[in-house]
Amino acid sequence: MASHNRFRSTAPRALRDPDALRVRLEAVRTEPAVAPLNDWVEALRGRLGEDESVPWFDPASGGIEARSLLLLEAPGQKSVGAEAALRRTGSGIISADNDDPTAQNCWTLRQEAGLPYELAVHWNIVPWYLGTADRIAAPGRTEIQRAAPFLHEVISMLPALEVVVPMGRKAQAGWAAYQERYAPKVHTLPTWHPSPRVFASRPAARQEILDVLRETAGLLGCA
Repeated sequence: MASHNRFRSTAPRALRDPDALRVRLEAVRTEPAVAPLNDWVEALRGRLGEDESVPWFDPASGGIEARSLLLLEAPGQKSVGAEAALRRTGSGIISADNDDPTAQNCWTLRQEAGLPYELAVHWNIVPWYLGTADRIAAPGRTEIQRAAPFLHEVISMLPALEVVVPMGRKAQAGWAAYQERYAPKVHTLPTWHPSPRVFASRPAARQEILDVLRETAGLLGCA
């Protein structure tokens, strides 16, 4: 756990700082907890013919030691690297420290829930970016089905996994299909997508997500 301390952020959006982002990117292939996952990302890019539209796992997260998985839909623009197709300019990492409001909500809610980042890892039902340079797209059934084997490869690299939190309807649908096919032995705690749009349209969503993350922390013995 000590190795995670050097990445620990004290406020949301830490990766807006170029120096913090540089340190994080330098560790994606060397931090022991995420090196196997990011070796897999590199191989997946080659298999798909994709570039940085498949972001890295976050060295600040629990990586292969994670006991919880916060599972969203697909990478956002702020997760996709500057060298990706369409010249997007995000961090290149799936991280709660990214410089966007959804990541900020994840950071704040996890902090309030008492769920340490080193016990969690963030990922997506579909691991590659969907949409255009101007607008992200939600995954459809075709993308979810195409991505299912890749999600299984990720889950197989998380031997300590106990709790999965699918966030949003698309993530829940993708995870339900995955459960039906692979029957993972984990707790599933579905909840809302942590986007500002959801919070604006459903005032109770924030508290419901917080309750789920607190339940996750309790199952892991953190609360």
